[in-house]
Amino acid sequence: MSDEALRLLHFADLHLGVESGGRDDPATGLNQRIVDVCARLDEVCETVERDGVHVVLFAGDAFKHQHPTPTLQALFATRIRRMARAGAAVFLLVGNHDLPKSAGLVHPFSIYDALEVEGVVIGDKAVLYRVALNPSAPVPEIQIAALPHFSKQQVLSRLGDDDRSPDELIDDEVRRTVQGLGSSVDSALPSVFAGHCHVNQADLGGTQDFFGVSDVEVSLSTLTSGQPFPYYALGHVHKRQILAREPFVAYSGSLERVDFGEGARIDVRSDGRTETKEAEPKGFYRLDLVPGATGWVPADEPEFRPVSARNFITIRTFELDRTDPLGDLTRRVEGLRDEATMGGAFVRIMATLESTDRVRVPLNAVRDLLPEAYDVRLSLESPERAGVRDPRFATRMSEVEALSSYVERREDWGDERAEILALGRALIAEFADR
Repeated sequence: MSDEALRLLHFADLHLGVESGGRDDPATGLNQRIVDVCARLDEVCETVERDGVHVVLFAGDAFKHQHPTPTLQALFATRIRRMARAGAAVFLLVGNHDLPKSAGLVHPFSIYDALEVEGVVIGDKAVLYRVALNPSAPVPEIQIAALPHFSKQQVLSRLGDDDRSPDELIDDEVRRTVQGLGSSVDSALPSVFAGHCHVNQADLGGTQDFFGVSDVEVSLSTLTSGQPFPYYALGHVHKRQILAREPFVAYSGSLERVDFGEGARIDVRSDGRTETKEAEPKGFYRLDLVPGATGWVPADEPEFRPVSARNFITIRTFELDRTDPLGDLTRRVEGLRDEATMGGAFVRIMATLESTDRVRVPLNAVRDLLPEAYDVRLSLESPERAGVRDPRFATRMSEVEALSSYVERREDWGDERAEILALGRALIAEFADR
């Protein structure tokens, strides 16, 4: 580890407060899913301490919603303070789940500014922040160009009448904003970009609808063309991915899995054949910036560091033998028992069985097949018969997908559709937490 290297860490999308499927943890009294997120954040703290990280870039969405409880605030603040005490400058970018819905209200990060917490800087404006670093760092400051979350309404309300479409207006405004940030950079000092936005080239992954997607899409070229930033730390999309390498543009993804859409899938046929789809990895990026011929550049390709996120596993067994459906299910699942994989995991077992036979596969018996799992759920479906299924419902949809499909068709709701959709998502998420 070079003494002249500036060591950075990039993570995002904690959504602390999501409790879906969790039970109370007897050791803490907190919901287990909150404990899980805190444990992942502890892994980030350990890396900051072990690697001597100089700059932590958090790319937005600390909490489930804009009004976290004092307990959640304290859990988050304790770990941010731990990073700062380790000598890191911590930059907290404001995401869409951190923004209050009403004017005049403050976001959850405002407390750090109010208390003037040393080593913590809040990125709630689209400006170039000059962040002071610990004396152990190779330079006294780093420049962080911030693009906190913004909505279509926020941008359009600032623009005058124009014949162009809203998307063209927004793209032009974002381009001007980013160009302004880039033009302010001092090339003698390191600089990075931190944004909480939806880049339209990004793969949203399997669970983004649970949290909602921005009503604004930004193109990669709008963010990067002609800009001096060697690294773009992005948040909002929960699936880890690299959008470009020169400059390096990446979503770190969320730190913890929230449901089966981000988990592994195992298909088990009646003859014992299995096919496995691996789970999405969860973690953060570690990178070093070093002086180059034209400014500070990554020493090597940024490294993705996986964390010990809780496993979510879907086991698909397809149609069960009607003569002994529980015995057939048992035979298929027994070969999958593995403490390292199933231990502490959320497991969903999917099978096809006539409705009249479902009573022969009781949930308690299915849970006994995988006692090492944290939770086992059973999803039984009836065999589909030709001509019975209404073609309008031929595709399976989640609650959020069904809501989105319905709202999009209600053209008579006009500009209110986005707000109705957001409220519906919030209700679905609240119900899922119970």
